[in-house]
Amino acid sequence: MLTSEFLNDVKLSPMATLLAIIITAIGMISLFLVLLLYLTDNSIEKFHHDYPQIYRIETQFNLPNGEKVKSAQVPLPLITALQNEKNIKDVAYALRLFIDLQVNGKTQADVEIYAVSPNFLTALNPYRQKIPHLSHNEIIITPEFNRQYLHLNHPKGQVITLGKKGKFFIKDVVNLNTSSRFNTRAVIAFSPDIIDDYHDKRHDWYDMHSYLFVTMVGGGKPTHEQLKTLVTRYAPQLPGAPFSPEEFIQLSARNITDIHYDAELPDEMSTVISKSYLYTLYMAGFFIFLTTTMNFFNVNNIVNKNKKSSFQIKKSVGASNYQLLTESFFIATLQAVCVLTLAFIFLSILMQASENVRELILTQETGRLISSFSVAFFSLYIAILISHYLYLSTSVFPNKSWHNHAYSAHPISHYIYQVTLSIQIAIAGIIIYLWAGIMTQIDFMQSHTFGYEKENVVTFPLSDELKSLTSLNSLQDELNNSIGISPIALSSWRPFDMSRTTTSVFHQNQQEQDKLVSVNILNVNKNFTDTWGIKTLAGYENPITPSKNDNTYHAIVTKTFMSAMGKSSSDEVLNTLFYINDNDAEYTVRILRVVNDFYLADRDKNTTPLLILISDEVQRYGALKLHHQSDLSTVKMLLERYGVNINQIKLAEHIHQEYFNNHNLMKKTISLVTLFSVALLLISTMIIGIAESKRISKILKIMESVGGSLYTHIIFFIKENITPVLVAVAIAFPIGFILLQKWLSKYNFINNLSYLYAFGTLLLFMVSIVSVMTLSLILSHTKKNK
Repeated sequence: MLTSEFLNDVKLSPMATLLAIIITAIGMISLFLVLLLYLTDNSIEKFHHDYPQIYRIETQFNLPNGEKVKSAQVPLPLITALQNEKNIKDVAYALRLFIDLQVNGKTQADVEIYAVSPNFLTALNPYRQKIPHLSHNEIIITPEFNRQYLHLNHPKGQVITLGKKGKFFIKDVVNLNTSSRFNTRAVIAFSPDIIDDYHDKRHDWYDMHSYLFVTMVGGGKPTHEQLKTLVTRYAPQLPGAPFSPEEFIQLSARNITDIHYDAELPDEMSTVISKSYLYTLYMAGFFIFLTTTMNFFNVNNIVNKNKKSSFQIKKSVGASNYQLLTESFFIATLQAVCVLTLAFIFLSILMQASENVRELILTQETGRLISSFSVAFFSLYIAILISHYLYLSTSVFPNKSWHNHAYSAHPISHYIYQVTLSIQIAIAGIIIYLWAGIMTQIDFMQSHTFGYEKENVVTFPLSDELKSLTSLNSLQDELNNSIGISPIALSSWRPFDMSRTTTSVFHQNQQEQDKLVSVNILNVNKNFTDTWGIKTLAGYENPITPSKNDNTYHAIVTKTFMSAMGKSSSDEVLNTLFYINDNDAEYTVRILRVVNDFYLADRDKNTTPLLILISDEVQRYGALKLHHQSDLSTVKMLLERYGVNINQIKLAEHIHQEYFNNHNLMKKTISLVTLFSVALLLISTMIIGIAESKRISKILKIMESVGGSLYTHIIFFIKENITPVLVAVAIAFPIGFILLQKWLSKYNFINNLSYLYAFGTLLLFMVSIVSVMTLSLILSHTKKNK
């Protein structure tokens, strides 16, 4: 009998009932995935026995020109310094090597290998298996490493060659722990002879060489004061440097459970995730769950209103409140079962459609899956029960005389409907506000010019073979013959490369207070500006050529350099000789051209002054300007033949996409959540609007009988239903503003239009809700007249 009551509800309000169940199933999946994501993130690196006491030491170099260079690595001599500290129980370290790998007659260039200290795999073993002691010339690899580089059917026991380091025996194939984010896919034992210039590096405090982990005694943490004291005590003062070691070198410590959060370290050894993106996923999942729950309250209220007469009849023939409550709770249970069934179906489809969702679920322990799913289901079940109870307690349980009086002057159930609708609109409004503001800022960061061309520019690191001018010329000839490509540009930089070289520049006529102006230095060849499309502002007539004088550099400078040196015009710069110190010798710098400013990495309010030295020497990177993007495959084939790692051959546009990957993921996530929330709310608004039209139909008939028109009906209808919309705006705007302001605060350069577009979009959204409500009234009025 009670099952037939549920089926009657479906027949009486088919659209509302189906909408409530389908949308609520989506909300349940959303909550389940958010819980699973949180538990997964919370468990990362916590399988290590002493994880609360394990910290990684990281470095920041504060350059004289104000820039900060951050690294996940530390200077090599810090290892010895930390081993002498009493509050440190253990010091483990790993060095990242890029080595040419040879196997089965094939060579892979610049393959990432980690050389670890003897205690590294004991202190923080990132693998599922216990790793035996690694001897000299033994290596362990992961299946992923084998698939990418070796392609061996049975790699264990095979021998591979690691460049000049010799032959290595594959001791074992091991799997990374699912709760680890380390990228150590190939590991060998550390020894001084495998590190180039090791004996020089072990005394060098002004470069980064090693990933260093310390295990503290008694739950302590390496303090800022302790690390600063070590720098002061051991790091030498550079001759003539305008800074002390502790001013230049800043060390910090992060617990091992936090290193998978993206700290914008260019040499990170772990797979990282942006905290902003992670919190965006949490908020998205929570907002979807909350929106779908409020939607169920509103739609279920309509379903119950449509069978209100049934409740009153049952009550009039003697049904008790307990019996009515039992009936409603049974129907709520059937609704929950339908939601659960649909949730399983939707989740199966989602696992097939999304690799990330599939990986998130399949890598979990069974207990974690069951507990997360149970929490999601029972949270939703409780919400469904509360929805039914609220309607009964406000519209059915009160006595008839009180109820009729209350109904004529808006019953409590009507106010509850307005509150839940207002909450749903406010949540959607906050999402809309954030979406518009965040999209504006991200598009601003990605779309505005960086001062150089990205389209069809391909860049690559030079292999050992290409570090000779003969090989470079040979490559240039082949490229020219095959696709008629422009000359290769060489430079010490490519977009978002975080390595920096700075120097102090001065000239004879500058004022005392302007001395020791620090600027970034790039080393390039004569093709650099043409290949990267950097605009020349002055000095067109000067050919870009390196100097033939050993004591003189020819250079290009940016517009900001001119300002930094106190010059008011380009002619002054072109006609002034500048001086720099390099390797304890003074060199003259003659400026050939002044070019437009361009950003080395992310956009900032101020561009960095650049001194670009022209040289014929081989540099770190090469770049080519393609005529057509279809030429990229030919370029890759030729470069791979010259020993360039194919994974390092990248279009400048792709480098930008990789750098802004977290932003793009946030854009997709927020856009999907916004689309879902808006679509859900507009559909709900249409259904609610039709139900409200029925509720006030008698009043509208009376208005019509005394001469009221459709226009007066619309005005009255809007006045009756505008309160939830206005309250939602009052809630959504300040909350959205605060959240957007907090999100934008991480940027150095903020587009203030983000706030304007966010507010405008919020108002447009609220107007659309009123429009949909009005449309629902018109449709109801038209249907009734027919």
